[in-house]
Parts: sequence; C-alpha cells; structure tokens
Amino acid sequence: DEEIIEFEVNPDRAYGLSLRGIARDVLVSVEGAANFRDPALRVTPAANDAGHPVVLEDTTGCPVFVARTVTGFDPTAPTPQYIADRVAAAGMRPISLAVDVTNYVMLETGRPIHGYDADKLRGPIVVRRALSGEHLRTLDGTDRTLSEEDLVVCDDSGIIGLGGVMGGETTEMGASTTSILVESAHWDAVSMFRTGKRHKISSEAGKRNERGVDPTICEAAADRVVELLVEHGGATADPGVTVVGAPPAMPTIRVSGSKAAEVSGMDIAEDVAVEALRAVGCEVAGTGTLSVIPPPWRPDLTDPQDTTEEVIRLVGYDKVPSVLPIPPAGRGLTRVQELRRRFSRVAAAEGFTEVITFPFVGEADFDAQLIGA
Repeated sequence: DEEIIEFEVNPDRAYGLSLRGIARDVLVSVEGAANFRDPALRVTPAANDAGHPVVLEDTTGCPVFVARTVTGFDPTAPTPQYIADRVAAAGMRPISLAVDVTNYVMLETGRPIHGYDADKLRGPIVVRRALSGEHLRTLDGTDRTLSEEDLVVCDDSGIIGLGGVMGGETTEMGASTTSILVESAHWDAVSMFRTGKRHKISSEAGKRNERGVDPTICEAAADRVVELLVEHGGATADPGVTVVGAPPAMPTIRVSGSKAAEVSGMDIAEDVAVEALRAVGCEVAGTGTLSVIPPPWRPDLTDPQDTTEEVIRLVGYDKVPSVLPIPPAGRGLTRVQELRRRFSRVAAAEGFTEVITFPFVGEADFDAQLIGA
C-alpha cells in the first residue's frame, strides 16, 4: 500500500537517481541538511591483501575498483518482499536475490553494483581498453564487437564484462551460484556515455554511470550489498577486501560572494549564499571571493554559474523579482544607420515601395498577390 512518487530527473542531476540524493534535496528544501543521515557513511572493513586481485591498466577510465566476496550463498533464497516491491516500483524486474540486492543498493545509494559468479572467475580481474576486433557476449545475449574506446573487465579467460555498462554471460550469476564477487567501481562518465551509444545499450547502471556517480562511496555500497547477501542469503562475508585506486579530486571553483545577488536581482547576502552552498554539500572558504569545492556526488557543479544557480534555487526561484534590466546609455545612430534611414526616406518620397523578398516562393504566388503587375 505504499505510495509511489515519480520524478523527472534532469540529465545532469545523477544524484537524483537514488533515494540518498532525493532525501538530501528534500531535507535541504524543508529544514536544511544539518540533520541528514547519509546512508553511505558507514564503517567498512579496511582493505587488505586477502581480497581478489585487481589490476587497473586504465586509471582514467576506472580510477577506483572495490571487490568483496561472499561464500556459502543460498541461490534458492527468496528475495524479501520489500526489496522486490521497491525494485519493481523503480521499473526493474525482480530476478533473484543476488541480482535484486545489487539493484536495491543502487537505488539506495546511486552506486551501480555488479555481481560475478566467483567460481567462474579465472585469475585476477583486469580493467583495460578493448583491443580491435575483440568480442563480448553480454547478459542480454548479444554478441558485441568492441571498440578500442570501450572499457572492459577481464580475467585470464578473456573479457567478462563491458565496464560500467553490462556484464558478460560467462560469469553470470545463476541458479547454482554459491560464491559471489561484488564489484563496486567508479567509471569515467564520458566513456560510459559513448560506450552506451555505440552499442545501443540503455541499462540502469549505464544511465547512472554516464551521468556521474559519487566516487567516494564504492566501499560503502559494496559493504551494504555484502550485508544484505549475508542477512537474506545465508552467505558468509570473506575477510578479503580489495580496494584499488583513489577517487578523483573535485575542482575548486572561485566565485564572488555577491554573484547570486547580481544575477537574480534579489538581496542575497554573502552569508546566505555560503549557507546555501554548504547545505548542498559544498566546502566553502574565504570572503568576498569564495573558494567552493563541490561534493563528490555533484559533478554537475563545475563553474561559478553552476554554484550561483544552486544558491538562487535554494533561496527560491519564486522570489526572483520581475524587474527589467536598466539599458546602458547609447550614443545615437551610427554613420551607417543614418545613411540607411536617409536613403529609405528619399526613396519613399520618390514613390518607391520597400518589399521583403521571400525565398522558395514561385512566380505564381507573386501573380496571385498582383505583385509586379
């Protein structure tokens, strides 16, 4: 009997494709973010050398890769009804506990997760660009010819997944899967967008990865998946924890503290602008000229115009006054303008009529209007 609210999320607001992001924005609009309890802030086990080995050959395309393993998983364990209902309400088909849990955590945190049948893996996982002529049969049963721009996940058997977009058939979790390797990796948004368009793949994971996802919550999302697999699937969490790479740093944006007031025409004091930016998760320092570091879940904030828009949005678009801008003082007509007007007056006084010539109009149309008769 739960009510379902459907959101139309703008393409640059990837954080809105998660309950975590929506909850933060709702709380900010109601009372500020001071009381927001971030579900991604959880204590996770430290990385160690006992986890599945991972090698990142392309750290630009995949700067962070987290791998966790569970064993003793019961593949016949049913998906709890609340998880199945919420996955279905979000437009996805419940499939099995292992798959449904990864989708559920993606809806919670915004972080796409992929699961492999760990018993089917051969050797270390390697992330690289595809080579010319390589192929992959993806989970949808399609044999795909890969581009050298595609990011792929491999093991000793070959390519096992199209990184950040869709996994491969050879390591698919199925009815006999008892050991699961959980992948929580951050992928370059531009590469994800191009790969999705190139192969005409539109997946829930790709939809988020191509818009930009928080790179700092890979460990937390993987840990949440492991927690649910242990709780509902009877699995045991392997002590090995693999964390390779580090999240890329967010840019520092320098913007005037009065920029929002100048753009909107509202009386927005600098301290109000600072409070608004901190409410959406930005780190703000300085006075007069502010140094703003966007939160890792907001890759859409890249320049002063973006931060100004956030301030005005939180203050309220409905409060922006309807005030016409004051035009700058002019210098009169230019020499060319004066000559054109003088010529038009002389021609009109001599009996000429100025007409507008329309292209793509035939002579029959002019005859019908008695033009030129």
